[in-house]
Amino acid sequence: MTKTNPTTLPDTPFWNSYQGRFSGILNWPDVDAFWAHMSGTSGDWFIFNPEQPAPDTAASATELADVLTKAQALINSRRDMSHCGAIYVDDVRNPAFIKVFDPSAMGSSCNISGIPILPRWIISRIKPEDMPPPPEPEKPSLFKRLTGRS
Repeated sequence: MTKTNPTTLPDTPFWNSYQGRFSGILNWPDVDAFWAHMSGTSGDWFIFNPEQPAPDTAASATELADVLTKAQALINSRRDMSHCGAIYVDDVRNPAFIKVFDPSAMGSSCNISGIPILPRWIISRIKPEDMPPPPEPEKPSLFKRLTGRS
């Protein structure tokens, strides 16, 4: 397995917000309240899958409702767990930046690979920017290649 250095994110409002302080919505009653709150929100929301190009325009009300329905179904598929741990918001009472992770693809909490796990969706009031390309993999030294040692 080739290891790469983690991607350095640009110093822009979107990526600075992405790296900002977030609270996890852990308890299932809080998750239900969050979905209810989000279903009643209005205004411009951008929906971004980091593995795809960033959208140029805010989502329509129908697109937002569709993604919220898909995200809720994905999160609810893990209701057998004692807590959620897949939704992170910048402000629980008045969210403007939301990260929704796939609960079955979050990796481990220790993240020994050093490669960050990307959210399935980023729902944001800030217009997103494309994910920067990953850095080139580190080429092992000749000694490491010949001996197979890391």
